[in-house]
This record gives sequence, C-alpha cells and structure tokens, in this order.
Amino acid sequence: MHYEKALRENLRQEMKKRREQLHFEEISELSAQICARVLAHPLLQSQQTVSSFVSFGHEVSTFYLNIELKRRGHVLGLPVVSPSIKGLMDFYTFKEGVNFIPNRFNILEPPALPERKLDPKQFSLVLLPLTAFDETGARLGMGGGYYDRLLKALNPTCRKIGLAYDFQQATNIPTENWDMPIDEVITPSRHLICAPLK
Repeated sequence: MHYEKALRENLRQEMKKRREQLHFEEISELSAQICARVLAHPLLQSQQTVSSFVSFGHEVSTFYLNIELKRRGHVLGLPVVSPSIKGLMDFYTFKEGVNFIPNRFNILEPPALPERKLDPKQFSLVLLPLTAFDETGARLGMGGGYYDRLLKALNPTCRKIGLAYDFQQATNIPTENWDMPIDEVITPSRHLICAPLK
C-alpha cells in the first residue's frame, strides 16, 4: 500500500514538473487542439448539461472551451470548492460578464448563488483535468479527492472525459479502492475511449 502510494506521488510530481516546463505558446496551441476535439464530440452536437473546470497554472486551458460551450447553448457548470468540507465542490452556472472570485487555491470560481447551483445528477458530460492517465481510464489527480467525490455522485450514463497533454499518459497507474475511472481522454493528438457508451 505504501509502495503504491509512493509510486502515485512520484508520478504526480513527475507529471507536474513536465507540465510546468510548457511555455505559454505551447499551452495555447495544445489546448486549442484539445478544444477542437472536445467540441467535435458526438454528445456535444446536441444541447447538454456539462461540467467543466477553470484551468489553473499549466493545466490544459479551458478558457475558450468554456466560452464556446456556453455560446453553443450548453448548460455549463463550473466548480466552487467548499470552504468548510474537505474534498467537496459544488457546481454553478454563471452569467456572461460576471466577475469570478479566486478561492483559497487561487483558482477562479463563479459566484456561488443558490439559484444557479447544479445537481451533479444533471450532468450528461463531465470534463475534468488530469495529472496522469492510462489506457484503461485510471486517472491521477492532484490528490485532494474532489473529483473522486464528484464522479461517485454522477448518473451512470454521464460521460466522464479527462483533458490532458499527450505526455501525461502513463503505462499503468496504481489505483486505490476509492479511485473512480474515467470513460474517455482527449489529448491534442487523440481521443481515447476507455469505456463504451452505455
């Protein structure tokens, strides 16, 4: 158990270091390629309720992706981290032009207005950041457990899609009992299907 935990942490640190070596121009170019693949997804050719995220640091940039999802008429929910419950985040829609607020991790969040809160059961598609992934859909996040908790709360038919750079693919990610796999991974060069559509 301790050995697998150490393997996961070493992989996490290695991938974070490689990601931080990307220049802004590289992030923009690679993220644009990912964005195009996401928007071409068959499920997104009709209106959906989508959970996305606000990218941070050297993650795949979702800035234009989120704008385009809203422009195309999808209901878009973005995360707000709970200030009191570790590992919990809720999702909220937002109006154009609204000011986002940095949370304690310095990640921007929409205002947590009760009337704009979404139930995770409403999502038909979830886009999430990855630190690493493998061919089976095993994923490695930042270690806070936020997405594991979210993925457990979704409808079984909801498609869980990770966004990552190609170099973030690992041969085999050690998993724990509570780790939740994803269905698909979209990178600049490929669209990996890990689980068939239900």
